[in-house]
Amino acid sequence: MFGRLKMASSLSMLSEDRQALIDEIRAACDVQPNEGPTDQDIINALDGFAGQFDYWFDRVIANAVKQYRKLIIVRINPFVRGIEYQSFPATRVAHELIRDYTNRNFVTAGGWAIEKMAIALGSKNAKAAATGIDLHKIDPKTGAQHLYVIKSGTVTRNSDILSALKRHAEAARKLLVQGGSKVSVFANYAVAAGATTSTYHDNIYRPSSAAFWADVTELGEDRAMRLAYAISRAAANMIRREAQPHIDAMEALVREYILRPGTPDDVDWDFIFDRTMKEKKTWQAEDLSRHSAAWGKLLASGYVPSSSQPSA
Repeated sequence: MFGRLKMASSLSMLSEDRQALIDEIRAACDVQPNEGPTDQDIINALDGFAGQFDYWFDRVIANAVKQYRKLIIVRINPFVRGIEYQSFPATRVAHELIRDYTNRNFVTAGGWAIEKMAIALGSKNAKAAATGIDLHKIDPKTGAQHLYVIKSGTVTRNSDILSALKRHAEAARKLLVQGGSKVSVFANYAVAAGATTSTYHDNIYRPSSAAFWADVTELGEDRAMRLAYAISRAAANMIRREAQPHIDAMEALVREYILRPGTPDDVDWDFIFDRTMKEKKTWQAEDLSRHSAAWGKLLASGYVPSSSQPSA
């Protein structure tokens, strides 16, 4: 069904193109114009979702190239990676290391994108001012304050997340009741995808993914999930996807850096062991030599480093 949507091609769509896209999204999800999020909410969700990927993935990867030794090399565990990649050539090892790094950053960017989309999909949703809270929603009928920590998917270890949510929710409650106001504050741990049931335990409500999107959009669960999914799919074609040259650059740098001298494509595990296990004075000279050679070869290939972009 979603494959039939007329996808957006850029963030600078003309207004009529945007309206056509919104109409198709609504039709695919059986959401009428007077139901759920407004058209402007959907536009904000599309722009916010794509923009977060551009900022938190493309920017991070572009900035990472010059820091490849700090971000990649020093994190190579010779005990574990040496076994995992035991028979791999340097080219393959570099590819696997960079793929792992970029995949983790892509998932992180996805989390920010989902949070931005959730905030945008309703005039009653807001980015929480309270520390550690992702979304703040006020029930228009009761005035109850709902505080959400949002995760893009299920995690195996969430005890720290829940402990922090309890602390932050209590701190937020104290701020909200200043001046003697009486207000109900509810802490919610929401998983955008993968939670199939709702539970309540230890003063924390854990809505299913369907219930979460229903809360956000004020639609029934089925249509709410379909709407969020359709928006994410439409926004996918709005993402600039400019990271690939920088990913290729990091692979080239890592490959040259870990290459055993005098071999066509062997990994120098002995040096990696020294580099990650011994004092700096024992490997500093070789580190500089390897980096200089790798960086020089990369620049000679025509790669133009990105100007460092500011963090959030």
